Amino acid sequence: MKFLSKFIAIVFAAGVFFAPARVMRAQTQSMTTVSTSPPGPAFAVDGTNYINSMSAMWPQGSKHTLSAQPVQGTAEGVQYMFSGWSWSGGQLLGNPAIVTADPSITSYQGIFTKQYRLTVMFNNCPDATPCPAPGVVLVNGAPIGSSQTTFVSAGSGALLQAYPNDGYVFAGWLSDTAQTIQGFQTSITMNAPATITAIFAPVQFVNLATVPSGLSVLADRTQVFTPIAMQWGLNTTHSLAPVSPQQDNQGAWWVFNSWSDGGAPTHAYTVPGLASTAVTATYGPGVTVDFFTNPQGLKLTVDGASSWSSYSFVWGIGQTHTVSAPATQTDSKGNIWAFSDWSNGGTRTQNVTVPQSSVGTGMRMVADYTQLGHLTVTSPLSGLSVSVNGSACAVPCDIQQPLGTQITIATPASVPVSAVSRQDFAGWSNGAGTGPLSVTLGTSAVTVAANYHQMNYLATATAPSGAASFSLQPASPDSFYDSQANVTVAVAPLPGFRFQNWSGDLTGSTLSGTLSMSAPRSVQAVFKKVPYIAPGGVSNGAGSTPQSGVAAGSVVSIFGANLADSTALGPASPMAQTLGGLTLQAGGRLLPLFFVSPTQINFQLPDDLQPGVQTVTVSGQGQPDVQASFTIVQDAPGLFPMAVNDQTYAVATHADGTPVTLTAPVQQGETITLYGTGFGPTTPARPFGFAIPDSPSYALNDGVTIQIGSAAPVVPVAAYAVPESVGVDAVQFTLGSDAPSGTTAQLTVTINGQVSNMVLLPIQ
Repeated sequence: MKFLSKFIAIVFAAGVFFAPARVMRAQTQSMTTVSTSPPGPAFAVDGTNYINSMSAMWPQGSKHTLSAQPVQGTAEGVQYMFSGWSWSGGQLLGNPAIVTADPSITSYQGIFTKQYRLTVMFNNCPDATPCPAPGVVLVNGAPIGSSQTTFVSAGSGALLQAYPNDGYVFAGWLSDTAQTIQGFQTSITMNAPATITAIFAPVQFVNLATVPSGLSVLADRTQVFTPIAMQWGLNTTHSLAPVSPQQDNQGAWWVFNSWSDGGAPTHAYTVPGLASTAVTATYGPGVTVDFFTNPQGLKLTVDGASSWSSYSFVWGIGQTHTVSAPATQTDSKGNIWAFSDWSNGGTRTQNVTVPQSSVGTGMRMVADYTQLGHLTVTSPLSGLSVSVNGSACAVPCDIQQPLGTQITIATPASVPVSAVSRQDFAGWSNGAGTGPLSVTLGTSAVTVAANYHQMNYLATATAPSGAASFSLQPASPDSFYDSQANVTVAVAPLPGFRFQNWSGDLTGSTLSGTLSMSAPRSVQAVFKKVPYIAPGGVSNGAGSTPQSGVAAGSVVSIFGANLADSTALGPASPMAQTLGGLTLQAGGRLLPLFFVSPTQINFQLPDDLQPGVQTVTVSGQGQPDVQASFTIVQDAPGLFPMAVNDQTYAVATHADGTPVTLTAPVQQGETITLYGTGFGPTTPARPFGFAIPDSPSYALNDGVTIQIGSAAPVVPVAAYAVPESVGVDAVQFTLGSDAPSGTTAQLTVTINGQVSNMVLLPIQ
């Protein structure tokens, strides 16, 4: 214990202390960026130079030095002035600035002011020889007496003013950059380095004089009285102009004649390289010339101008001028006047030369006018043209004729505005009705208006087209209505269509509606197609026959609307029972189909259906079924027709199978074959939906006779169902010697007392 106490005392006496052991941890680092604003100047970080920006990983708590040169320039005339270091918390102290790395501070920025070089040039002496300054130039109010270069902050303005010293004049600026020059002053916006030169020129004396002496001239647009010596710079350009006419001290008038340098009356004069020079303006005697109108206050044109405050002039002896009186003009009260003559007997437009004899007396001319009647036709309808005494005149039509003239005005009854609107004549504003207007011109001006009223077109349509008929009340012959009219539109569906709704300018699902015709209107009645069979629409497949019924086993047609969506032709054999999405039923059986279309269906009736009333049902996909009643008879002969030049000819063939035509007619004694359907039952019975086989022969059961013109009836050689066909019948017969020849004969077939339709047979 004594040893421990002694050791502690020695330790305290020696200033030695013991502390707990320290735990070592990894040091935090962060990315720090140093840059400049604006980019471009150089700077240093920890003694290393950079341009624009740098980034480094700095350990937390490490110390770093940021520094920059106070002034930095480039060969291109750009200079940067350093103003200090900044960070997100504000400004840093000093340059160099000492910073301690911290993760919360990620960037430092050196702040610079960008400047552009401005060079002002003048008073350059050769070989550095001193020479007197021709003037002083102020740059933003600071004077300089010789060429000098300075720097101006980017984007700021530099105002330069030039003041010449004695013996010099300021002759303008030369600059390599955009500028605004106003006399001795120019301003530049420093968006780039710039050079500008102030031009000073030595003074030259130019003596201005007049003949006679003592008159005035304009020098640089300023009136000066002669003689006078002007101090102008060598090779500088100035404006010279006469004062003409002018009076001298005695009240005499003088008119400019010429300049001694040969220049135009107003011309640019460049000072020559002489110590002294002179320019003289020569004047000649002037004469007062006055023009008047009768009545007073009307206009005249003198030397091409009509805006003179008065028509009193001073012109030189021998000078020629042009004076013109308008053919017609209107006075302040609206009265119209027509030119009559000049007091000197000259034409309406004439050249006037001032004579020597007018000196002291002057000249005086009067233009005489007579009053016209005035009628103006207007219309609220733009672009209208009316007829005035048979000649077209666009509105507003201005009519100026002698007093008492009779004027007749006619207007078009209707003027198209567009394809769907027009304007119809409604009458004259003075209540004269809708006929031509007659007016007698008097001293008072008259204005009448041709009034029109808007007519708008009502377009009606159905979707699909042709689905209905329209009724419009009130009726219109061309579907145009007054814009104030109300029209009731009603629609009546046609067979095969069911009304759904209106579109366009009518809405709803009722069959009628009312429209205001304040604008062109268009309505469309929308319908849904539904199957429809016309009354008596079930008929012989050969066409219209005297027998209204149809025969079992024959080709039958159904006529109507919207029976199918499209046209489809079925296979020849075996026939289809569904075609184009359509099926037919009769007597509890599906019927074989030849052909379907929206307006016609051809099918075969079963051979075993018994005579009497039967019902056929047409069924289409997505459509309601539609039915029709028809009558089945034993025999309903129909001959197939062939239309030629609006005539119906028989479908027949020669013995060799070629068709009988107008160019290949039948000959007496020739056996031909005639084709049709509905010729009655056969033995054996016809197949249902299948073609007749080549054998055996399917002979007709009932007797057949053929009537050709007025000849005796012909008994066929054979009557049968045509092989390789469905529902087609044929009769073969020989044309007897009693048949007509060299004509087209009428032909019918009679089977069991039933007569077919009539066709024509060409006979040689």
